[in-house]
Amino acid sequence: MPRPVTITYTLHPSYTSPSSSNQTNQILNLAIQGIKQHLPLRNLHWKSSTRTSLRTIQEIDIELIELGEISSTTNNNKFNLGNESSILDNPLVNLCLVVCEDAEIYKNQTRNFIRDWLSLLAARRTPHAPLIVLVNPPNQSGGSNSGSKNVWGKDKGVLGKIKNDFNVGKRDRCIQLNLPRESSGLNDPAIWPELINKLKESLISAFDSLIIEREEEVKRGESQRLNIGWNFCTWFLLKESLANSFEAVNLPEDSLIIYEELEASFFQVLKEQNLSWFGISKLGAMNFGDDSLPILDVSQKPYRELIRNSQISIFDFRIYLFARQGQLLGKLGRITEVAKRGQWFVASLTRRLREAENSLAEHFIESWTYTACMDIVSRCDQWSRIDRPNGDYSGLVAYESARSELLDIARIQVERIGVSSGHLPPIYPFNPATSPYPKLSEEEDVLFETTSNGLSDDEELQHTPSNNQGSPTERPELSNEQLIDAQKDQNNCRSLYLGLTQKTIKAYGSCGKVNSVIRLKADLAALALYTENWVEAYDLSRALARDCAELLTWDPISKFALEGALQAHRELDKEKDEDWENLALAYLRVCALVIDEKATDQQDEDQYQELRKVVDGLKETDNEQEVEGHKAFNVRLISEAVRHEVGGSLTSVQVEVNNILPICVDADGISIDLADSDGEIITFSSDGKTLQPGTNAMKASCSTSTQGLYTLHSATIVLGSISFTYDKFNEGQTLRVKRDPQGIEAKLRMPYNIKLDEDPKVVVEVRSGIVDMKNIKIGLRSLIPEVRYLLQDAEFDERLVSLDESGLILFSDIQSGGEVVISIPYAGVPQGEYAKAQITIQYDTSSSSRDWIDSQVVFMGLPLTVNVQDFFRPDCLLSHFTVASDGREYLRIASVELTPPEGGAYEVQASRKKWDDTITVHPNQPLSCLFKVKQLHKDDQGAVLRLKIRYRSLEEEVRHAIEYAFRQLSPAARDKIRNITREWMNDKAKWLEPYLLGISLAQTLGEIFESQNIDGLESVLKAMSKDENKIWRTLEIPVDVPQHRLLTIIRMNPTTPLNQIYEGRAINMKLSLTTSFSWCGQIIKNENEKKMLVFDIQNNEDWLIVGKKKGYYMANPNEIEEQDIILIPMKSGQLFLPTINIDLLSNIIPNQIQIQNQNNSRSGLISNENEILCETYFENSGESIIVLPCKKEINHFLPILIPNGEAWESERI
Repeated sequence: MPRPVTITYTLHPSYTSPSSSNQTNQILNLAIQGIKQHLPLRNLHWKSSTRTSLRTIQEIDIELIELGEISSTTNNNKFNLGNESSILDNPLVNLCLVVCEDAEIYKNQTRNFIRDWLSLLAARRTPHAPLIVLVNPPNQSGGSNSGSKNVWGKDKGVLGKIKNDFNVGKRDRCIQLNLPRESSGLNDPAIWPELINKLKESLISAFDSLIIEREEEVKRGESQRLNIGWNFCTWFLLKESLANSFEAVNLPEDSLIIYEELEASFFQVLKEQNLSWFGISKLGAMNFGDDSLPILDVSQKPYRELIRNSQISIFDFRIYLFARQGQLLGKLGRITEVAKRGQWFVASLTRRLREAENSLAEHFIESWTYTACMDIVSRCDQWSRIDRPNGDYSGLVAYESARSELLDIARIQVERIGVSSGHLPPIYPFNPATSPYPKLSEEEDVLFETTSNGLSDDEELQHTPSNNQGSPTERPELSNEQLIDAQKDQNNCRSLYLGLTQKTIKAYGSCGKVNSVIRLKADLAALALYTENWVEAYDLSRALARDCAELLTWDPISKFALEGALQAHRELDKEKDEDWENLALAYLRVCALVIDEKATDQQDEDQYQELRKVVDGLKETDNEQEVEGHKAFNVRLISEAVRHEVGGSLTSVQVEVNNILPICVDADGISIDLADSDGEIITFSSDGKTLQPGTNAMKASCSTSTQGLYTLHSATIVLGSISFTYDKFNEGQTLRVKRDPQGIEAKLRMPYNIKLDEDPKVVVEVRSGIVDMKNIKIGLRSLIPEVRYLLQDAEFDERLVSLDESGLILFSDIQSGGEVVISIPYAGVPQGEYAKAQITIQYDTSSSSRDWIDSQVVFMGLPLTVNVQDFFRPDCLLSHFTVASDGREYLRIASVELTPPEGGAYEVQASRKKWDDTITVHPNQPLSCLFKVKQLHKDDQGAVLRLKIRYRSLEEEVRHAIEYAFRQLSPAARDKIRNITREWMNDKAKWLEPYLLGISLAQTLGEIFESQNIDGLESVLKAMSKDENKIWRTLEIPVDVPQHRLLTIIRMNPTTPLNQIYEGRAINMKLSLTTSFSWCGQIIKNENEKKMLVFDIQNNEDWLIVGKKKGYYMANPNEIEEQDIILIPMKSGQLFLPTINIDLLSNIIPNQIQIQNQNNSRSGLISNENEILCETYFENSGESIIVLPCKKEINHFLPILIPNGEAWESERI
């Protein structure tokens, strides 16, 4: 501890002076007593000229003694005035307290005394600050005497004389103290501030002068470093005196800076190899007790005396230097920094000692490191409890981190001693040679950090001297009793090791360094395994493995923990349940991640023995489990396209399986799954194979025939009941899957013959190719919700087929080259007329079962529309059919026929007797067909005619011709031109117009194919020209013969011959209405059922109708209804006769009509199957009358009489 700052005082008159009196002595005693009551001094501010910032000294301990007690010799034991001592060892301030109220006494006695006092101080030749204090006794009135001032502001009386005599320049060295009458007044705050402030000012002034002087001495000493005879130890003590001085005045920051500068200077001298001033042993650490002394206690050795005598070793010197820094940091409360610097110091000095390990005591380095770390932790814990009386310093996270590392370093030393003594096993994780901890760089290693002084560890080691004395037989002994007991007794060693490990675990846990805890738990588990405490070993190993899994780190330790847990599980004879499987799978994972590449063959047998047992155990387990993304294996697809096996039913790819484990593994199966855009999955699999460590290439086959672009979805490796699955979808690897062109082919299409009065069907056409298919099952599944396929009603050769329990169509065998066509009804209507479905075919071959899967799109609409218009005649029916394209396709029509039922009552005559050539229907050019339907005899029930249209689309015609031509080529040549023709077909502009103009496909494609040098091109072009292989489609539409039609034959003739007819002149016409029941069927059975008809002559702008324009008559086929009317032409030109409508007038009574209307308004119109429709045949509707323009126009209005006597308004004539 630094001594307090000394301040001397001198009294005048003194106690022995003849002029002193009891009253004077009492006054001086009161003054000294008052000054001591205001000590120590507080809040001093030091602004040095050598420093930029202002220093604030919170408190300085002051020792106030009389000047006479200080010896004038410089070798006094209490005050050392040499350069190596602190500048505070000598008094900084000297007080002279005088009592003098009379000017004559001052002139004759006091002034001489003060002069003698100043001369005595000057003889000591030490910087100091003299301060003369004039003590004024209290006056008789109870107050104190106070100095007065003259008109110029200067002091009068004795104080003024003292200042005039002893002040130097502007420095005021005189002050007065006015004492109170009673001693209780010493606490009066108004008396002492001036004196105390002056005392502070004097002390700071003296301190600043001394510091500047000592700093100059240090600089001079350092500048002589290269001179002969310069001693670092002497210069060190000189500069250290600055640090001691700063520490004495409570400036630990400045003191710490000095020690850091001294440390840097030490390493610089060490680098220059100027070590003549060190002791004979140089490195040191040879004395008994060096390994057990606390490094933060400088009182354990006479370090300063050794330095003064240049007998200190490097070992002791560095300990002293660190201890002083640690003490200052502890005063500053920088506990974390003490611990962190302690880590570096221990690691750095340990490395130096390691080079001279043979000359040290056995395990000296471990013992000293253990002692140093524990001492740093103990002292830091004490400092941390200063501000925390309850002892809870867990909140100091930074310090706890450094503290836990120090404890860990100490624990490692015990571990090394235990391994060396045989009390701990020399195996992983105790053996440092195979330490599981990752090798850190020097910047990261807690035991080998780089120094902060600019000198690297290697450089420092290079310039550090070693101990040359002694031999291995003369090695000293350890002095740490705790470690000596641990060396001798196994229980003591393990108890010490376990206790320190638990303490370190707790320290690591308090600062949240969970990763570091893993290492320590591994040591505990290893010790339990070594001592064969299987129950504890099993629990500790499982907990350790769980912690490693949660942290996703420490794979080497995780491997050790899992291996220990599996070993303990086996020793405890536990059942291989699900927990064991999880341990085994985790062990496989870490074995794949942690591989010892340096293991020999013998080590391989021992090292991987547990791994082989685990693999065999997993293959024997019965619990099925799927493991995703395991690190033990990896599967990669090598092939970019599939390969077709001989026989046309198998495809294969090349697969690469990477066995990360260091042993061979017998896999029971390997497979990869690929998915198309619709999510359908196909599997390529391979039977069991032995996987060698590293890459294994193999062939995987698929029994499912499909095609398209597939994406690698997943991969699976089967090991017993354990499946290792790997998600490969995110890799985005694709595979182009093609079918064998000589293999099975299935096609979903609409039937070639469609009858609209039957249930809609689709056709599945299956060709076996070169494959002999047995036990066939065919399935058709809709991929859109609007359509449903009725497999139970499927037909083959117009016979129903049977289904199995899964709903697939059962079919017999198909020999190679065979073909079957199955019709399957469906229900529903797809949106957009396109339906997507999946065809599934399951069959057996001579070797195994196979699958065939494909998704196809079928157009369920019709590429044409048909409209019909009927024209009734008394003896026949004229039907006009219009066949038009759907607006997108060009159609080729081979024939259009309308056929009556055999033996029926009708015959049909077509306007086109024979179809020699086909007709092309364009999207904007329909085809018209006219048929005459004659009634051979009375048909009361009606009949159904069949309209058959034989057609095909031009695109289908061209595509079929190309596909037929492709069959003439080899598979290699076929694949070569398939892409070319596909692009050509998709671009209709290239082939449609020439084809419509009659240019053949062979001529159109010949130029394109010739540039490709295709073998067999002539046969291809020849095959395209053949038409007999083209497929025609047939659409059969049922056409009902119209029934319930009441035909009225209308004829309108002039009653008189017509000559020239002029505009506005009336023409007398006779309207004849004849009724025919030829198309009514059995609706009218007797006369009572005859209907009332109404005729209505329609007005138009050509004619003015005069007479009965609308009338009623009874429909009678045997009578002709005649009406006379007058037609007046309203304009000139060729005018056609007006239109006449015939309607049926129902004879329903009004009430019934009203009730029916009400019912219809509620439930909608109800159709009557027996309702009669009226048809008209205007015999001379095609006749016209030529009207000449009138010569003049006369307007006259005449009333026109009507039968009921009323008159119409006149019209223009």
